[in-house]
Amino acid sequence: MTPITRLSTLAVGAVALTLAVAGCTDNATPAGAGTLNVTITDTTCQVSAAQAPSGTVNFEVKNTGTVANEFEILAADKLRIVVEKENIGPGTTVQVTTAMAEGTYYTACKPNMVGDLVGVTEFKVTPGAQVQVSDDVKQLQDKAVDSYTDYIKDQAGALLTNTQKFAQAYAAGDTETAKRLYPLARMYFERIEPTAEAFGISEPGDLDAALDRRIQDVALEANAQVTDPAVLAQWHGWHRMEADLFSAAGSAYKITDPAARQAEADQLVTNTQTLYDLVSGKRTGADGKPFAVTLADINHGAGALMEEVAKGKIVGEEETFSHTDLYDFQANLEGAQVAYGNVQDIVKKKDPSLDTEITQRFATIAALLQKQQTGTAADGSPTYPDYSTIAAVQKEAGEVPNEAAYTPVQREFSDGVNAVSESLSKVAAVVLN
Repeated sequence: MTPITRLSTLAVGAVALTLAVAGCTDNATPAGAGTLNVTITDTTCQVSAAQAPSGTVNFEVKNTGTVANEFEILAADKLRIVVEKENIGPGTTVQVTTAMAEGTYYTACKPNMVGDLVGVTEFKVTPGAQVQVSDDVKQLQDKAVDSYTDYIKDQAGALLTNTQKFAQAYAAGDTETAKRLYPLARMYFERIEPTAEAFGISEPGDLDAALDRRIQDVALEANAQVTDPAVLAQWHGWHRMEADLFSAAGSAYKITDPAARQAEADQLVTNTQTLYDLVSGKRTGADGKPFAVTLADINHGAGALMEEVAKGKIVGEEETFSHTDLYDFQANLEGAQVAYGNVQDIVKKKDPSLDTEITQRFATIAALLQKQQTGTAADGSPTYPDYSTIAAVQKEAGEVPNEAAYTPVQREFSDGVNAVSESLSKVAAVVLN
């Protein structure tokens, strides 16, 4: 993947956004001059033009489908939400008016407001009227929080949908499909993992443990071997299923009972549903409070995602059975770029040299990942080789390789990740002061 370029998401948000919902389609006001028509069905999302001049842009969005839908405008990385309008009911039309700066965006829709995007299409904003950006840093801070909150909700919804697909294949014994879906579904989780780490049902963090706990951690707490039956019995989540899928026949990690496999699949989906319900406001966390993102959370999220790579993924400790670590690298990078991207305008204003440094270091890691790509998955995500073919790794929860054993490729990744982590550690002081 090419390096993600930060567009003016905050600049767009700094200008007033008007979302006016009309009545039924028959009574809607006809589109005026300069209005782009968006036609939504349950499976398509068509915009009448592929470009517009910068400045105020109006979209008239008509839902001709059978379910409620959502219209989104995404930044160039196809991850950050620039504008969204939810709950567009069947047979209704809404007006979405916003100010857009020059650049590349993508339009898309999301039937039922959950799951994968439909009709993702490039949308160019060409030079036109200048978009004025407020100098009020507080306004930028507020927009950063709103944008990152929307992003987390979006990723959690896609995570739920893709986890359900993976769990269905796993429970059915369709091993090859489950292996293929495993790293792709996990990317949605890896982009927002710091959020999951903060959540709990009984106590903060227990939801992340239920979803993403590694056998090494379970064994360490029990002061036992990783293959101890008592340890394996209390281990669940993504990595328990990973161990079953990717271990050799006869391994202690295999699950041979179909009912036990179904139970693991059901529990993973249930816990993922809980995560989605938390971030979408359908339930409260262990502290009794609804989900809310702070500016500090955004700053933490960017750095924490890179630290995830530096501390565990570089040595293959995260995906110790599947060796799909490069997918996690990619997702962590994307999540960190989105988190930083939501405060980038503030950093540019206060410390432009730091912004340049971070942008360049992100680009270095993106280039390293691009060198390793082997192809493209059906959803457009890059595919990667088995990490153990290019790096010294921890295999089946065995010994962690030390730095002296790193391959040249592994060393490049390590140096790049450490460099951007160091730069991101400076962001909080700039943004919060």
